[in-house]
Parts: sequence; C-alpha cells; structure tokens
Amino acid sequence: MKKILVAMLLGAVLGLVDGTSAWFEPDARPKLGSIVLWSALKDVTAGFLIGVFAVWVRSKLAVVLFGVVVGLGFAFLVAMNPDPDTGKHYYLSIMLPGGLVGLLVGYFTARYGRSARRDVTASA
Repeated sequence: MKKILVAMLLGAVLGLVDGTSAWFEPDARPKLGSIVLWSALKDVTAGFLIGVFAVWVRSKLAVVLFGVVVGLGFAFLVAMNPDPDTGKHYYLSIMLPGGLVGLLVGYFTARYGRSARRDVTASA
C-alpha cells in the first residue's frame, strides 16, 4: 500500500482508539462522541502529513521522529483549549496518546508503506 494511504488509515484507526481513551477521564465522558470524532480527524490529518513526509524522506528514523513531533504538536493544540465546563487543561491525558499515535503511524508508514517513486524506478 502507498505510504500516504497507510498513514491515513492507521491514523484513523489509532485516532478512534486515542479518542476512546478519553473515557478514563471522568470529566470527559459526557463528550466522548465528539472527542472520538475530532481525535480521528486530527489523526487522519497527522497521518496525511506523516505519509507525505515519508514519501520524500527515506530515513525510517526521520519519519518516526517526524511522526512523534506531528502527533505531539496536534495534541498540544487540542490540549491548549481548556474544558469549557471545568476550565481544566488535560495536557498529559491528551498529549501522551497523541505522541504515541504519531510514533506508531511514523514507524508503520516507514516500515510497511511503499513509495510511488520507488515503485516506478523499480519497474523501469
């Protein structure tokens, strides 16, 4: 499968898992549906960026590190917004799964995704 597709599909699946991890925070349980939806969309977007980066960069380590940075960056943007009801910020609860998703998407994209450029040159 192509790198961008692998990254986006994996981002979607892990985004759903990431969003459902909000169930462990009692204050977030009433909003679980919207948290899961937005988490999946966030991680699909992060997966797209990681996939595009993986197409142009051949280093697996660079792709994995980029994945962690993108995952943490998007998670930080979400965690910056306080809960409207309580006014609390949930940096650790949001950024830890976000960074882990970025790490996994970066690793599996670099390891199992195929680049279109490489396929064309291999068949020529």
